[in-house]
Amino acid sequence: MPKFLNPFVDYGFKYIFGREESKEFLIDFLNSLLEHEENYSPIVDLTYRDKEMSRRNEEDRGVIYDIHCRTADGRMFTVEMQNASQSYFLERILYYASRGVTEQGQTGKDWRYRYDPVYCVALMNFELPRFPGRFRIDGCFCDMETREVISDKIRCIFLQLPNFEKKDKSREQECRTALEQWMYNIINMSTMEGLAFSRERQLFARLEGVASYAALGESERRAYDADLKAYRDMMGQLEYARESSLRRGREEGREEGREEEKIKIVKSMADNGLSISLISEIVGLPQSRIKEIVG
Repeated sequence: MPKFLNPFVDYGFKYIFGREESKEFLIDFLNSLLEHEENYSPIVDLTYRDKEMSRRNEEDRGVIYDIHCRTADGRMFTVEMQNASQSYFLERILYYASRGVTEQGQTGKDWRYRYDPVYCVALMNFELPRFPGRFRIDGCFCDMETREVISDKIRCIFLQLPNFEKKDKSREQECRTALEQWMYNIINMSTMEGLAFSRERQLFARLEGVASYAALGESERRAYDADLKAYRDMMGQLEYARESSLRRGREEGREEGREEEKIKIVKSMADNGLSISLISEIVGLPQSRIKEIVG
């Protein structure tokens, strides 16, 4: 068993970022993500409003809801954290963002639609086909022609971790910014004996204790181990699908057998939470056909 929790596993992700004990880590991560923006005021406190973060709801795997952030200048905004490859991934992101807005609504005609901005931050261990090679994608409500921001009330930030250039362990010393250091540790955490940069930043030294597998209680270990198995199964299916896709390009065989194999692969990948667009890219079928197969 690796020394540290895998942050791509649902339970590990929420254990590291989604608890009261995790506030300082999440504050630092979010500040590292946003600190270079114009007129940005750092987050000084946050509140977890989701009281059911440990619920076993298959639809909500990899999501931490309703993180209310307060900045040094008193501004408030809400963050929805996402860490999963799910069916209809982009549609889910928009759903979470919209819900973050509507849940701030007030009854009565006197309400003037004054609500805090909602940020959706997605840590993705996969790549969206429409954004190949990109590490960070920022989305907001803007004009299609000029790209001018119309409203800052909803914003979506996607971090495609496979495209983080400094993820390889040979490039550790090149990670100098706080965000680069966070990305390096998140990507490599499950294979490390000690977190990088812990000598320079005491925060990472403290994170070593929180993210340690040995620190889990018996019930916590059972929950984490179950999620880890599900994650490994999903990654195994993904690797199998990639290898099968390569073989199909080299080998000859009956078309009927090929179609049956594709259907099995599609259903298995969908059962393990991969998005429609990602499955389509891997197996080479249109998204409409993927939707027919998975129902």
